[in-house]
Amino acid sequence: SLLTQLIVPFRNDVRFLVAMVFFTAIVNAPVKSLIDSFVMDHLSSEDRTQYGKLRLWGQLGFGIGSSGAGVILSKSLAKGGEITTEGATLKQSGSTAEYFSKNMLSLWDHLRGYKLLFAIHALLAIPTWLCLKEFHRMDEKKTVAVKRRRKATNAKEELKDPPHILEGLRALLTSPDAMLFFFLVFIVGLSSGCIENFAYVRIREVGGSGKEMGISRLISSMAGAPMFYFSGPLTEKLGADRVLVLSIVSYVLRFFIYAAMKAPYHGLPAEALRGLTFGAFWSTGTVYAHRIAPHGMHATMLIFLNAMYGGLGQSLGALIGGKLQQKFGTVSAFVYSGIFDLCFVSLVVAYLSCRTTGFRNPQVLQVESKK
Repeated sequence: SLLTQLIVPFRNDVRFLVAMVFFTAIVNAPVKSLIDSFVMDHLSSEDRTQYGKLRLWGQLGFGIGSSGAGVILSKSLAKGGEITTEGATLKQSGSTAEYFSKNMLSLWDHLRGYKLLFAIHALLAIPTWLCLKEFHRMDEKKTVAVKRRRKATNAKEELKDPPHILEGLRALLTSPDAMLFFFLVFIVGLSSGCIENFAYVRIREVGGSGKEMGISRLISSMAGAPMFYFSGPLTEKLGADRVLVLSIVSYVLRFFIYAAMKAPYHGLPAEALRGLTFGAFWSTGTVYAHRIAPHGMHATMLIFLNAMYGGLGQSLGALIGGKLQQKFGTVSAFVYSGIFDLCFVSLVVAYLSCRTTGFRNPQVLQVESKK
């Protein structure tokens, strides 16, 4: 992933860019789910509802990075002019140090606009990788210490093998609550795929630039931080089903706000809504999926959550949104999407009102092993 991001700035071929984005997406697909699983597995059963308090730091980092990227993009593109710094060959340079210094200056001068952002993103991946390596080392030390302690005390513990993935999938498909939960996650992802890919297209249509986009992301992240912090008590009080319904309602409002906006900053209420609802949605979804996961399948269940939201939901939403935007324009695409979500959430609310059970006390999926 790091290598592909470093290669992207040096090619202007669209097909190459698509291939690199596709490959990077494949490599990065399980990363968030594995990190979430790692965090949840290292929290006590009482502290797992407080997952959002840890996740909010990622939200704040996302906001700072997005707003910073907007400023860098605007200043880089405003630089303009001709590129005057030329690279040098080793023969033309007086020494190896001079050779590298001249070519680094040439490279830096060529890295403008989106190319510069790709390079910065790749460089930021390095400290992240080092942190993950350290966490892995600490985890291995803890595992070795536990094994030595058990061996010293002659402790005998019956270890259960995790069920086969097909058995876990069968248990998921036979649970009405789990199926409804993941279907609602899919709808949220569908709406997200449409709005996240074309919201900034709409901002550009009303005169926005990279600066306004960065500020919008910052507002979204700042609004999401407190919701991540209080997501645990909120989920306990409302239940996962109501939190997901409220998330879909927020998309209805956001679609209509973006459709009606006349200036770039008119979309700030929609960005604030995004932060508020995503914080509650993602924390609730992660905790719920981890709770219902059978023994040994916590990472698998979180990967399935991410697949329904990001892989299937957002991808399909982007395709549908693209077709609507191409045929009817951005405003009409948002209006039609908002109407669809409004009709859908009305049906879901009617269905939930008829249910006698809620999502407040999720139970672990029961896996029946075939012997």
